[in-house]
Amino acid sequence: MEHIPNSTPPCPYVSNVSLASKAYYGIGGTARFVAIPESVAQLSSLLLWNRAQRLPLALMGSGSNILFSDDDFPGTVLSLEKMQRMFWLSDDELFCEAGVENSAIAEALCDAGKSGGEWLYRLPGQIGATVRMNGRCFGGEVSQMTTGILTLSLDGTLHWQLPDAVFLGYKHTALMEHPAIVVGVRLRCAENRPTKVIRQTMLEHEEERTKKHHFDFPSCGSTFKNNYALGRPSGAIFEELGFKGESEGGAVVSNHHANFIFNKGGATADDVLRLAARMRTAAIERVGVALDLEVECVGRFDAALLALCGVNAVADRHDPSKAWAGLLWQPDTSENLESVEENFPRLLMQGPLVGYFGLDREFPVGIEATVEQLCSVESAKTDREAPFLRWTTRNPSPALFSLQAPSPADFTDELWMYSVSELFIAGASDTAYLEFEMTPDGHWVALRFNAPRKRAEGYETLSPEPWIGKVRLVQNEKSFGMEFCWSLLEPFVNDEQVIALQCCASSGSGEFGLFPWWEAPSSPADFHQPDRFFKTRLI
Repeated sequence: MEHIPNSTPPCPYVSNVSLASKAYYGIGGTARFVAIPESVAQLSSLLLWNRAQRLPLALMGSGSNILFSDDDFPGTVLSLEKMQRMFWLSDDELFCEAGVENSAIAEALCDAGKSGGEWLYRLPGQIGATVRMNGRCFGGEVSQMTTGILTLSLDGTLHWQLPDAVFLGYKHTALMEHPAIVVGVRLRCAENRPTKVIRQTMLEHEEERTKKHHFDFPSCGSTFKNNYALGRPSGAIFEELGFKGESEGGAVVSNHHANFIFNKGGATADDVLRLAARMRTAAIERVGVALDLEVECVGRFDAALLALCGVNAVADRHDPSKAWAGLLWQPDTSENLESVEENFPRLLMQGPLVGYFGLDREFPVGIEATVEQLCSVESAKTDREAPFLRWTTRNPSPALFSLQAPSPADFTDELWMYSVSELFIAGASDTAYLEFEMTPDGHWVALRFNAPRKRAEGYETLSPEPWIGKVRLVQNEKSFGMEFCWSLLEPFVNDEQVIALQCCASSGSGEFGLFPWWEAPSSPADFHQPDRFFKTRLI
């Protein structure tokens, strides 16, 4: 599984990182790269790069629920720790990037006098990982407060998903079965309570954790999930089985909570797994239940230990005694992304536009943008003028695009002065790009640039002539947009069939929206920044 990269990650990264320094357990070998993207666009570029380099890929949140292998990791570990934007979309809805710590969300809700997130206080981890595993405690569950999840799939699809499609039950989500990366979450807490009362509940939860000695030594919290059919938690089962204080090397079962395995000093990953295997085997033999490991194993481990712990794994092709667990992508297995099922139209990106600057209540809620690939690249090349890409903006209320351009609808100069949705299409590596603008009532304009705000030769004067036959307007009651043919887009698709996209909108009254959003946006607002656009791969 050893692959030698010929370049470095296209986002902030660190080489040769001790994973023990990144994980709560304080256990783990050395990772070749820890990549730390600061935006969705950087994350998409990283996935494209990692696939091209054929490196194993793993995802970590804050490391609060991961047991890294003792072996070195020869690929990329992805950390979302720098994706920490958080702002109010409305009085009741809070938008959080995946890297926001659970406790920070609880604090924000408390400061706003919103109840429902108290249980997140002092819950180790980041909201992306909490959503991925449908985290819960103290009677709260993240599925109860989540109204939308933005995910990035390994094939480059950026997709806004509703809770019913993601949450499947107790500590179980579709994201655990069909890997995708949570990049943003919309949380709703509509119940108002006095801040003092909310704070008191949060402190009671913190006190309860302290009483149970959760933080005495490094751990990942509960080692096994509960099986509610048994009528008692896993901790009670292991206490009955006499596991309090049991040890393997430096790994020890807590004397206060028999479902916690601590690293009491110098524990290895194999120590933790040997102890967990003993616990699970005893539960099978003496209670008749096979408990599921809650701690996530990431890396290359002893295959027999993984099997005893009930962990799904892929055999190492070089050493059959070893197996790989917890990877997002493995270049050496048949179950990877060498091919993508060709179902068309194929979603490339779909989700809500949010405020350009990431300020509270900055942009109207409810405007969503979608870009779809209508046929394969191969098919498009045989019919170069047929629709290939479709861009639409969902407009659930006329009030969201209220500043209308003069009638009748047509090709309109200075359309940006009105309520308008915009799509930018760029090449993956140069500064040339296209800009399309459209209003719900059919006003539109198209522009071509060689560099930011520098119009291409032949496009200095705005005219619909170059676009006739290559752009088709799409309108219905709740959405509007355009379709584009392959001959128009081909110059912006590289040899790897990668293209860069960016959805934007302007109210015409000084409100600006982006999808996906940017890190550290410039001031004043400026959409003409092709190096920030979202890269995705066509098929």
